[in-house]
Amino acid sequence: MSFLLLSLALSAFSFPLLKGLSLTHGRIQPSGFNGVSVVVGFGITAVVAAATSPLMAVAFILAVLMHDIGAALACRFIGHDVARVRLVPIPYFAAPRSDRHFDTALEESYVALYAPALAIAPMVLCFALFHTLAAPFPAAANIFRATAIMIGAFNFVMLLPFLPFGGGHVVRAISEAFWPRMGTVITVFMTAAFFSAALKDGSVAMLILTGAGLQSLIHKRRQKLLTLSINQALLVMPTYAFILCVHFTGGWWLLNSLM
Repeated sequence: MSFLLLSLALSAFSFPLLKGLSLTHGRIQPSGFNGVSVVVGFGITAVVAAATSPLMAVAFILAVLMHDIGAALACRFIGHDVARVRLVPIPYFAAPRSDRHFDTALEESYVALYAPALAIAPMVLCFALFHTLAAPFPAAANIFRATAIMIGAFNFVMLLPFLPFGGGHVVRAISEAFWPRMGTVITVFMTAAFFSAALKDGSVAMLILTGAGLQSLIHKRRQKLLTLSINQALLVMPTYAFILCVHFTGGWWLLNSLM
């Protein structure tokens, strides 16, 4: 019960993340909720179900929508008039999240980190409900467990330092503040590590992440943004590291089973 009370307190402390959003100017609108996106989304969900379980696949849908809603909220917070929630947030299947480009690397990093940060409280709350309901209601507890693990695993993958993932944008912003080539070095190192793991363990998941790293190296460069100041970079770095570690811990069971 103490775990549940602490998780509820964490959720209450997270409400300031939602404070200040103007409901009278601009809007958040759905995008890509059409036949093609539904088919593509169903295919991706079927792959997740085959690799994990049907319950995890349902949790995957929830994690994706939660992440895209969080990113849309972040775009609205920084002043974008229109922000979109996409059913399948993949290029060519949905419109861009916003019609307006970022002006600074700080805005880009904020949007990339906001959704994973917002997802921490629901993830912890689901773990607490699993712990509380495990004895009296094991079936319900298992639903909360799957949801918490998938939220952690999905957001951890989104924070990997590969473009076009949010983590790739954050690492690029940080590297441009200190050493522009640092982002490429990190990407090459991580790609090589995943490839080595794929060869050693015969892991398909590691091979997929290797492919993600390779495409990141040839990803089209964005327009030049106002770079982070040193103070901003020193703030973004620990924030990124903390959120990454929290979601890695939350999604460890699934990440370890896939690896």
